[in-house]
Amino acid sequence: MKKVLFTAALFFTACAVSAQESVVKEAKSAKSDPAKAATILEPALVDPSTANDPETWKLAGDLQKSIYDDENMKLYLPGGQADTTKLYNSLAKMFEYYMKCDEVEQAKVKSGELKKPKLRKKLAKSLATVRPQLTNAGSDAFNKGNYADALKYFGLFVETPQNPMFEEVAEVKNDTLVPLIANYAVMAANSLNDNNSVIKYAPLGKNHKEEGWRSLMCLADAYSKGETPDSTKWMETIKEGAEKFPSQNYFVGNLMDYYIQKGKIDEALTQINDLLAKDPSSTYFTYVKAVLLYEKKDYDGTIAACNDIIAKNGELVAEANAKIGDCYFFPGQVVEEENSKISMDDPKYAEGEAKVKELFAKAQPYYEKARELQPDNKQLWGQYLLRIYWKLNKAEYDALEKELGY
Repeated sequence: MKKVLFTAALFFTACAVSAQESVVKEAKSAKSDPAKAATILEPALVDPSTANDPETWKLAGDLQKSIYDDENMKLYLPGGQADTTKLYNSLAKMFEYYMKCDEVEQAKVKSGELKKPKLRKKLAKSLATVRPQLTNAGSDAFNKGNYADALKYFGLFVETPQNPMFEEVAEVKNDTLVPLIANYAVMAANSLNDNNSVIKYAPLGKNHKEEGWRSLMCLADAYSKGETPDSTKWMETIKEGAEKFPSQNYFVGNLMDYYIQKGKIDEALTQINDLLAKDPSSTYFTYVKAVLLYEKKDYDGTIAACNDIIAKNGELVAEANAKIGDCYFFPGQVVEEENSKISMDDPKYAEGEAKVKELFAKAQPYYEKARELQPDNKQLWGQYLLRIYWKLNKAEYDALEKELGY
């Protein structure tokens, strides 16, 4: 009985193998219609009896190549209308299947079943020829807001040079475009909130001299959120960004905010002075220095830095004026608060009031200038100017209160 069952099992196994082999044959016979043939072949790609044969995967890749070639040809024909979704989808599948073919064939070489690979060079050459199209596919998807497909195509372009299949294909292995395209992969991943993919591609993207800041920015963002934020890696990334791309305010701004929050003002000043030494014309760095000096209550230093910005008459002039106003307004508030603890009959009260009015009067023209330059940025000057007018000029107070919508 056992012998009969064993024989039956062998019979059914042989039938299954034969069935999948017939699927492959049927797909080959339908190659004139590659889309139909690809559908016929699908079961053979998951059945072990045929999925472990590199020729199965080569056939799958060949069919996708035929679909790709047919659609690609339409791009060059007068009045041709190519289905770009079909075109790019077949391109990605061609890579998937040919690389799987190489993987299966290499496994057979390693096991001794094959003496040497027969297909690698030919397939690698075929993929290298169409590989530049992956960037077009990614760009097309990205511009349509299809970030998942954009990530797929850009990621495939970036990863191929690391695939052993291309180790002898110089134009792929040594492709200098990889860091740039890695940035696009990172941007697509960031749009999907796919932190793992950001972390995967950013180390390549950050090496691009012009666009690498995008990868570092997204990488910092990835480390700052999620279920397990990593503040150490976030800081390392921000510092790297500030060092490599000092003209990108994102990194310097975040770094300075961190130092201020941690009370490390002197450390921040050292950093910003180093940056200013490299780029003394930077208005932004000068403004950051002014803010840091203000945090140290070095009002003279703050005013001097802000006056440098105002003299250049370029960026951040409104902010510089407002910051000078802060140097008078907030010390005035401190005096006012202390004065509120003194009896109005005390002679020191009158002295305090006079000091408050003096400081507020000094702050007033700077806030008014900020208002003139940025009338819509009421956060920059609104509350402070309103408080000054309350103290110094009730008529202007009423007008501003109405303007601010109180």
